[in-house]
Amino acid sequence: MGIKAIELYYKIPSKLINESINICILNACSFSGLIDQARSIFENIRIKTERIYTTMVDCLSRTCLFDEAKQLIDQFEHGHLPQSPMYLALLSNAMIKKNTSLSKEIGEKMKKHFPQIENPSISVSILFDGVDDVDELSTKINKASDIIMELNQSGMKKTVGHTTTVVNGQIYKFRAHDRSHPQSKEIYDEINKISKELISHGHKYDPSWITRSLNEYETIESVFNGHSEKLAIAWNFISNPNITRIQLTNDLRICGDCHRAIKLIALIRQCEIIIRDANRIHHFYKNGQCSCKDYF
Repeated sequence: MGIKAIELYYKIPSKLINESINICILNACSFSGLIDQARSIFENIRIKTERIYTTMVDCLSRTCLFDEAKQLIDQFEHGHLPQSPMYLALLSNAMIKKNTSLSKEIGEKMKKHFPQIENPSISVSILFDGVDDVDELSTKINKASDIIMELNQSGMKKTVGHTTTVVNGQIYKFRAHDRSHPQSKEIYDEINKISKELISHGHKYDPSWITRSLNEYETIESVFNGHSEKLAIAWNFISNPNITRIQLTNDLRICGDCHRAIKLIALIRQCEIIIRDANRIHHFYKNGQCSCKDYF
């Protein structure tokens, strides 16, 4: 889709191209990994606004070009005040790539530049290096909790997300670890069934996406199984056991572990799953692939 977007972009008369169109094409490059094309387009934009800079920062950091992204922020700040969306874009992608040192660095800068901000991307400062050892994992979770406490005290708070789905003509909304549904027991039973299927097909839950300490009754698996997307998916399967397409809307970005898991769920259950999250539309196909090609 990114290549097609670029082809259309170059067919637009230059006098009709505005900020919104430039942002759209840079986003298309960002979500398709077309970094060289994005650079070329960005360099040829005559009036580079804050939003255009932010989009380019996101594009660079999605492809792990963090130094170049930081240089672009510095370039913008030579003549402008710091802007939080640029830092949030960099932080968010640092989390995806598990760049702990960069997350800490940018987190400190954000506390300095934007002390009043309520940061919906609190989790970007909570990173793990993909550990298997239980003691090491415990140490990293405790460290993450310290960072959460510190940032909460500075006014940065986490936003609670919701997943919405329509089943048999009725709208249902789920929060993480929600048990308000009258059939919540059946929902969690179905989730546990799905989890066993995932594990039997090789899925390993990734603790790097956990952003808080586990209590004594929780496991890494149970934390991920309580994510709102999983609840909504389970409810769809309960309501329609032979369903072949599930549609969800999520008001936050899907986490990396859920993204991997849902690709596998679509394959195992032979059911297309479409999720509109805070960033883009993910179409999980029956072959276990996602339309985003893992650029999210």
